[in-house]
Amino acid sequence: MDNVRKYLPSEEEQKIDLNIYWKVFWRKKFYLIIPVVLGLIISVIGVRYLTPIYEASTLISVEDNNILSPTMQRYITPVEERERSRSRQFRAMIEAKLKNRDFLELIIQDFDLLNKSFQTIPAAKQPQSQSGISREERMTRRLVSILRGKIDIETTMPGFYRISVFDPNPSTAFQLASKIHDKYIEVTQQDKIQGIRQAGAFSDEQLAIFKEKLETSEKELSRVKRELAETDVETNPVNAVNLHVAEARKRTLSTQVERNSIALNQVRSRLTEILELVPSTSRIASDVTITNIDEQLAARSDELLLGELAGEVQQTEENRPANELWEELRRRIAEIINDEYDEFSSDLRPLITEYYYQRFLVDHFKARENKLLSYIDQFKENRRRRPQLEREENRLNREVETNRSIYEAFLQSKTSAQITEAVQSTNLGVRITTVEKAEKPFTPVKPNKIKIILLALIFGFACGGGAILITEYMDDSFRSVEEVQRILKVPVLGTIPKTISHFAWEKKKRGRMILLWIIGIFIFISMMSGALYFYAMSLRGSSIGVELTEE
Repeated sequence: MDNVRKYLPSEEEQKIDLNIYWKVFWRKKFYLIIPVVLGLIISVIGVRYLTPIYEASTLISVEDNNILSPTMQRYITPVEERERSRSRQFRAMIEAKLKNRDFLELIIQDFDLLNKSFQTIPAAKQPQSQSGISREERMTRRLVSILRGKIDIETTMPGFYRISVFDPNPSTAFQLASKIHDKYIEVTQQDKIQGIRQAGAFSDEQLAIFKEKLETSEKELSRVKRELAETDVETNPVNAVNLHVAEARKRTLSTQVERNSIALNQVRSRLTEILELVPSTSRIASDVTITNIDEQLAARSDELLLGELAGEVQQTEENRPANELWEELRRRIAEIINDEYDEFSSDLRPLITEYYYQRFLVDHFKARENKLLSYIDQFKENRRRRPQLEREENRLNREVETNRSIYEAFLQSKTSAQITEAVQSTNLGVRITTVEKAEKPFTPVKPNKIKIILLALIFGFACGGGAILITEYMDDSFRSVEEVQRILKVPVLGTIPKTISHFAWEKKKRGRMILLWIIGIFIFISMMSGALYFYAMSLRGSSIGVELTEE
């Protein structure tokens, strides 16, 4: 045995020999035959005692009967997707309503199942009141649970739904199916009437909502249009055509400011060297003549700037008409300085006059530069904001049009009893048609005896095959001389024949095998019988315990 454990088979021995496997299965054929035969016997006997289940069903069609205006049709989901969604929604709606406790309690009341159950069920099996729950409530819950398990809803095709009821008694299945169908139609009609009453209130509510949305979007559109109008070219002399001219003019003004600032600093330095301070006066800023001259120069400068941006005048024309104003400004400043600082020498007063004149020039050109810079910045900002405002205007135009269309559509549908798909929660506009009424069944639909027998055969075959694999894997003995030579790779010199019928170890092994067989068969029979028993109990438990017949 040690050689067997140490031996590693070669690659050639890894090939599958079907003949060896066939011999193994043939030698242990009873491992398959016995479970299969037992499974067949148990299933054939067991299915004879299973409670038959009958099915009674009705077929109904559910369709959306809303008549929508052409305007509202634009806001409905595409047909294919909407059809699938509506089919799933209606099936869930039907199932939820049929399995609702309130609905099932109506069925219980119509058939008086509560009293009939107390009369037919023995007192020992009737639910007792406990924990503050009465016997009637516990029995009602039991009946509701049983009825809920009996009902099944199936979608045969989009818009068509089969409502099936299962019961061991064919008459009970037929009566329940008919009552559930009739009660469902009745409840649906009541909901429809209630929905029609709510339609007017719903329309008024939606009208108020969309009126508010329409007014809000119109106000927002007006605001955007005002902002868009502020970006128009008329309010700003700088545009895409003369932007380079404006920027060149700004550079010229910047150079002029820088040049005058240098001259101003030079005059200030000379005054500081002579007087150790810069003389100050408030008469120049408050003088009416200088103020008028400043306004004329500013007007003339703006006129020239606008003309230059419009391409009507050249930049060199600016100094020709303005020279007289500048000279008059210089003379007026000199008069004020001579009058204000008459104690200074005649050589010093022209220097003070030049200081204030240069400061006036710096302020003037800097103001012109800042104004032109504001035009340029405003144009660039408008150019940046305009596409965004235009997109916003287009979006708001569409939103206003959509809100107005919806508002007008609800206004038109306010006088109609069918209020469109928006009130589908009330079933308004849903038409339910009975395609096929329930009929009393004659043949059971459950259990499927052939299917149960086949499953039992498959289970028995699987158990037998598993037993063969397990026993063969655990058996390490040799069966023939050829097997010894094939496994150990050594020649067999001789064999010892049996001298007695059974050795002691053989008897012990046989007894152990018989015991294992008995245990295995017992487990197999218990599993098969248990499965059939619990299945039979589930079929029998689906009955309400009361036979319903035609009155």
